[in-house]
Amino acid sequence: MDERATTPTSLDGALARALAFLEIHGNGLDRARQSGGAVAPPVPQNPDGGWPSAWSAGASAILGTCQILDHLDGLELAGADRTAALRFLAAGQAPDGSWSETAGLAGWSGGEPPEWLRPGSSPARAYLTAYSARVLLVCAPDDPEFRPVVDHAAEALEWSLDPHGRLPGPLPGHWFAARVFRATDRVLQARRLLDVVGRLFDQLDVADLASFGADIDPADRWARRIAVRLLTMQDQDGSWSAEGTDTPALTAAVVRVLQPTVGLL
Repeated sequence: MDERATTPTSLDGALARALAFLEIHGNGLDRARQSGGAVAPPVPQNPDGGWPSAWSAGASAILGTCQILDHLDGLELAGADRTAALRFLAAGQAPDGSWSETAGLAGWSGGEPPEWLRPGSSPARAYLTAYSARVLLVCAPDDPEFRPVVDHAAEALEWSLDPHGRLPGPLPGHWFAARVFRATDRVLQARRLLDVVGRLFDQLDVADLASFGADIDPADRWARRIAVRLLTMQDQDGSWSAEGTDTPALTAAVVRVLQPTVGLL
């Protein structure tokens, strides 16, 4: 059966409704994605180039820096230095090619990362390695300064795969790592990771699908499958929502995933 037959709205119509929603409810960042212009990060950049996480008491964290760079990808930054942030990430890579948050970092004031990000744990190491390498790859795809860092991370991720092609840690680490593997000519490893994601695809919520779609080539078969699923999940007001996620920001993320697939469905 043609999946388009079960889609409740056209892609063009879904995007038009989403953009209308963002015009009313979106913030300056959401609108800048459509019209261009410089955007300031939501929190100030630290002197070391990084950004904090909610639990790091203002000190720079690997996760916080990845999230800010990821969120602002493709936009001109006002009052921040993207290269300094990328260098902060690169400097945090361990000799084995992996990343971990630093335990007892000065300024944390007793704060602790969540359990799955505990320094030294294999889930934290795999997830942060996949995310950091993915961010470096996306934000500086042609910069020779960071390519060796990404290559070394791919080696570490390859060593982290279990016999079934899985990584320890949260599922998004699988599609982050798959993008890194594809960029470093590890096609088989990327395919094994996406097979793991495929077995859980029907359980992904909107936020997961938006994140997954951001790491898939628009011409890939996965892009079509993600787009069709997202179209069935759009709310009546034109937005996409998920528990615990800012609705305008999530809607903007979905729009970024869907726009390149126009004409492919």
